[in-house]
Amino acid sequence: MRILIVGAGIAGLAAARALEIHGHRVNIVERHTESPVAGQSIFLLGNAMRALGDLGLQEQVRAQACPIGAQTIMSSRGKVLNHVVTNDLWDSCGPCVALHRRALIEVIQQSLANTQIDFGTSVIHTISRPECREVYFSDGRVQEYDLVIGADGLRSSIRASAFPESVPKPTGLFAWRLLTQNRYGIEGWTAMLGAGKTLLAIPLNDSELYLYADSFAKDFGDGSISALKAAFRDFASPLGPIVANLSDVIDAHRSAIEEVPFSTFIAGRLALIGDAAHASSPSMAQGAGMAIEDAVVLAECISRPQPVTSALSQFHELRKHRVAWVQKQSRNRDRLRTAPDLVRNMLLGVLGNRLYHVAYDSLIEPFPR
Repeated sequence: MRILIVGAGIAGLAAARALEIHGHRVNIVERHTESPVAGQSIFLLGNAMRALGDLGLQEQVRAQACPIGAQTIMSSRGKVLNHVVTNDLWDSCGPCVALHRRALIEVIQQSLANTQIDFGTSVIHTISRPECREVYFSDGRVQEYDLVIGADGLRSSIRASAFPESVPKPTGLFAWRLLTQNRYGIEGWTAMLGAGKTLLAIPLNDSELYLYADSFAKDFGDGSISALKAAFRDFASPLGPIVANLSDVIDAHRSAIEEVPFSTFIAGRLALIGDAAHASSPSMAQGAGMAIEDAVVLAECISRPQPVTSALSQFHELRKHRVAWVQKQSRNRDRLRTAPDLVRNMLLGVLGNRLYHVAYDSLIEPFPR
């Protein structure tokens, strides 16, 4: 089977790995000169690690990662609102870890044996033919494939071409993401919530800390580090001082938080996976998890004795409820964390653990395949 994957990020590389396990040879094209690593680091919950286990890569990832044994949510004044011991919930499917995004990509990419990756190459457009998908490349090539997988992220050119009505939808939030020194004794996933603002820190190792912050446009301003400091100047320890002491020239990734509402992203020997199909806000920490699960399920469907179009329909049926649930819960969690302080703090203080279970219990269960 001739298979093309568009995009060499986590979704595309995971799909290649899953397909290789089933004996397929794959071509990947990536418009950038290397795999994209925007966002700098990544937090993987147990279901993502379980899916990496299906790819035979869980131990390699664990070796590169920092175990995250707890998730703590505080008010902007430093009062603990909710504390979850991750092992108590996730151990049945996998550990929770944090690591550099580049490290995860390298683990997956280095596992590939029969996949050709063409960096600096993009797809101009594709045409559905009765027996193939015809693909036009930026270097002038035109080739036919039995299956094209769009794994090219939030700004997917494949989605824009095949599903022009589907465009990223703003959530109203804007984010900073950066790495800094872990000089403040942060040991687990630690979030602080203020009026329409979220500040999150996750250790990557003994010396490095991933810092995520988001706010609405009025506080995001020009997205500078000065704007970040101003937005969170009233936040107490443990995270407020980290922001206050950031260098004004520290490298930070800045972006609007957008989602791609999930729909039917299969058509004529083409399927979208990962953020290209169903990008969500980071509130559920499921971007990579859903992408890797997509890869595992799609490869299994394609490898069954059935026509490609039937395999894609099966893939969509198996994935639609799970990814729709993640998007619904992401929106719910966004509404809660940006709610007025009094309401949010009371709900998290009284119902925090219950809300966590409501959001994640279905993801702890094995994914349909």
